[in-house]
Order: sequence, then structure tokens, then C-alpha cells
Amino acid sequence: MKVGDVIKLPKGCSNHWGLPTGIAVLVEKASRPDNLEYDWNVFVDGRLINLGRQIEQSAEVLNESR
Repeated sequence: MKVGDVIKLPKGCSNHWGLPTGIAVLVEKASRPDNLEYDWNVFVDGRLINLGRQIEQSAEVLNESR
């Protein structure tokens, strides 16, 4: 996954955040102060939210950026 990719978030994530579509664009990798390396800032359903990098294992890439 890389910045600009369009992804479909897993149902549980969409439900947790109250996201009607769950279709997101990866905006940037955000550094973390701990040993978990980074998070993803994503734009989804008109909101910018921060998700853990574990999303890479559970989200479906719909359209890869070039």
C-alpha cells in the first residue's frame, strides 16, 4: 500500500468509525513515538482519520496509485 491508493476498509473498522461507504484514500504515513513504526492517515467519507498500519493486512486495495 502506498499514498494515493484507494482502499475498502473492513466492515468492523467502518462500523467503529460510523463510515457509510468505507472507501478511503491513503493520504500519508504518520510516524509514531513507539515501536509500532507508523499509522495511516486516510480520507474517508468526508473525514480525515488515523488508522493503525494493521489496516494493510485487512483492507482491500481497489485502485493503486501510480
